[in-house]
Amino acid sequence: MKYLYGKSWEKYPIEDGETWVDRSNGSMVTVCDIIKGLPSHVFDADMVYSDPPWSLGNTNSFYTKAGKPDDYISDFRQFYNALFERIARIHPKACYLEIGKQHVARFELEMGRLFPEVQTWEIRYYGKNPCFLVRGGDRPAPDFDFTGMDDTRTPAAAISLENSECVADLCTGQGLTAVASFRAGKRFVGTELNRRRLAVAIEKVNKLGGRYEHGWAA
Repeated sequence: MKYLYGKSWEKYPIEDGETWVDRSNGSMVTVCDIIKGLPSHVFDADMVYSDPPWSLGNTNSFYTKAGKPDDYISDFRQFYNALFERIARIHPKACYLEIGKQHVARFELEMGRLFPEVQTWEIRYYGKNPCFLVRGGDRPAPDFDFTGMDDTRTPAAAISLENSECVADLCTGQGLTAVASFRAGKRFVGTELNRRRLAVAIEKVNKLGGRYEHGWAA
């Protein structure tokens, strides 16, 4: 009961494998596990912004909260190898990932394999906890310093800097990037493991004027 995330899912009962479409702008969100694959519409993105799990324990806690303990992984590399393979296939012009200190060097290395330019800033998670924002791109970011920013603000700031048309978040969660994309007038394509967390994101966008409705099953 502690992982219900309110009652958004009762209003927007998106199910595993389903894609819902925002009829106001063509944005799409899907309940799926990115280790197992991606829906085709995610490849429309020319920018990625995600706050993925930061460790093995963090990854498996998300499986617990999604009611999927049978999908636990035994090595964090299983997750981040899949994450970077998916990003490589999307081939965005710019990609922003949040990560904790334990794996920031690994994320910088993996970004460097995909992009000619990699930048890192120390930001804040929940206003006080230090973490890092790693950006990979075809070129350096415009002159902007994310240092010290709270991660509730960084998605909107990043989207405002990039000349993107469609933003992807492979770990949509409760919708920070989805909301920031909607407010910026950008199309959004997102995936999320937990249907109840994704329903929260849908409700937030719909309260701003979005019109997410049931689209189709994968």
